[in-house]
Amino acid sequence: MTIPRAHSAEGAQLPFAGYDRLDARHVNQGLSDHSQVELENVESYERSHKGREAVLNKLRYLRGSEPFPGYDAMSVEEILAALTEADLPTIKKVRGYERKFANRPQVLNEVIRVHRGRRKTEPAIAAPAYQPTSARSGASRRGAQKEKGP
Repeated sequence: MTIPRAHSAEGAQLPFAGYDRLDARHVNQGLSDHSQVELENVESYERSHKGREAVLNKLRYLRGSEPFPGYDAMSVEEILAALTEADLPTIKKVRGYERKFANRPQVLNEVIRVHRGRRKTEPAIAAPAYQPTSARSGASRRGAQKEKGP
């Protein structure tokens, strides 16, 4: 849902209606309800007008790319349909993004269901075996070469 933009007394375009009357705490409380496009508008306005550090910090936390293009504009049903074709990294991105923003139970439950199904069918990527720092950096080989001489 796109919120219509309003104009301030100075004629500047507000990120959303009533924005110029909100204190930083109230702005921060409502930011997670907005799309990335709307957050971009808030950030642009905030930087050029009020510059409140608390709002800018919250925006830094919230700003990021959508799990896939157009995610913010999609309905729950469209997201659920897209999840059936998504790979594991995308499913994990949807889970994190959804938890951070809308936190919709239907989407999160489907993420869990699809993720479990994918883990059963897709092979797990093995984590690399542990190597001490000296083995990774080659420090032990260099030290041995110094002892032998040129």
